[in-house]
Amino acid sequence: MLKTVLWIAGACAAVLLALAVSRNLKFDNAPPPSPAVVVEEPVEVPIVVSPPAPPVEAKPVPTPDEVQIQEDAAATGMTTVEPEETPPTN
Repeated sequence: MLKTVLWIAGACAAVLLALAVSRNLKFDNAPPPSPAVVVEEPVEVPIVVSPPAPPVEAKPVPTPDEVQIQEDAAATGMTTVEPEETPPTN
């Protein structure tokens, strides 16, 4: 029992020592600037304004037949579109 109490007391002392050391190191303070550092003025970068994007055209409303075809394809899992084959270019 005495060994256990001594181990706990030693652990508490180690934690308190670590806290005291960390408070004295002052991690939250920024280091003072050294006097030999030369501060350069920032270079102004010109702002480039791009032209507005062209308006996006809306897709035409599908007819009831096209809606039925799309619903049937989705129900049967045939929704992937095969890419059109193009001849290889040399």
